[in-house]
Formats: sequence, C-alpha cells, structure tokens
Amino acid sequence: MKVTRNDPTPNPDAIKFVLDGQIVAQGSRSFRDRVLCEDPVAKRLFEIEEVVSVFFVSNVVTVTKDPFGDWSILIPRINQVLEDATENFEIADQPARAVPSSPVFDQNGEFQTDETFFERSYEEKLAKVNAVFDEAVRPGLAFDGGGLLVVEIADKLVRIQYQGACGSCPSSTSATLHFIESVLRARVHPELMVDLV
Repeated sequence: MKVTRNDPTPNPDAIKFVLDGQIVAQGSRSFRDRVLCEDPVAKRLFEIEEVVSVFFVSNVVTVTKDPFGDWSILIPRINQVLEDATENFEIADQPARAVPSSPVFDQNGEFQTDETFFERSYEEKLAKVNAVFDEAVRPGLAFDGGGLLVVEIADKLVRIQYQGACGSCPSSTSATLHFIESVLRARVHPELMVDLV
C-alpha cells in the first residue's frame, strides 16, 4: 500500500498516515507495547525508536512519537516503513462486531435514557455503551487519529482507555472526557460517570 497523505491531529505528538487501502476491515487495533507486539506492521513501526504507540482504523495508521522525536525526520521514515511493510499486505480475518443499535428518541425528539440500565446484564450494558460510542464518539476520535476502548463498567462508572492520538493528547483528560461523559448521560443514563485508566 502507498501512503497517500500525512494528516496532523490535535495531539502534536501524533500524525495520521492515510493509506490507499484498508489496514483493518472493521473496528480498530491499538499497540503500545513494542516488546509484546506481534502485528507485523506495528512491529516494524516500533523498530523506530521514537515511536511509542500505533493505532489502526480503516485505512489510517496513527503513529504517536515520544515528545523528543522530530517529525521532519520521522515522517519520511514512517512513510517508507508503512509502504514496505504493507507491500503484499492482506487484511487478517477479524471477529465480527455486533452492529450498534439505533438510539431511542422520546416523543419530543430527545434521546431517551434507559431507566433500567443498571439492572441489565454486564453484556447488555457493555453493548449499549459501545453502541453509543460507535455512533456518537468513535467517529470523531477516529477523524482525529484516535479511538477508545471500554475497559470495564463498574456500578455507575465506565472506565475507558484512549487509543492512538487520543492517548497523550492534552485535551483528552478534560474537554474530550467531559464530552464523552455527557453523551453517556444523555443517551444511556444520567447517573453514569466516565474515568480514564
């Protein structure tokens, strides 16, 4: 695959590398551990010392560097590694992901929260939260080169982990986190809280 362009993200330490083909068929994948990483493309990127995380979504690879790395030196190296590593690339089979349900609106056209959310099974809660994130949060994060993973739901607390450019972005711990919590409160249950892991 060829890198068609490099796009900045709100995080000065992360850049999106847009490819002319898909790197993942659906969902996303995130890598932070260079030693345990088994993905062949991410492994090659981690050979560049300054690379600290790699995030794949659709046809985008977001690379986050350490604060001391110089993009003017790194971008050409990353472009070359991506093109070499994906030359004969085939998308690996990935487990199918549940299709998110559509939001429920009340008679005034407002989002209807789920009063029985806390009584549901863990799997139902997780599916509901992920459906809301898939619709209202993840597309915006992906546009900026990032994503998020639901780590767990414990009582009224949804613990999340940022991926890609969001992982070290200055706004991810304040404005973005507040937005995510407000979306969950408006679309799932008004008592939900969000915390970063």
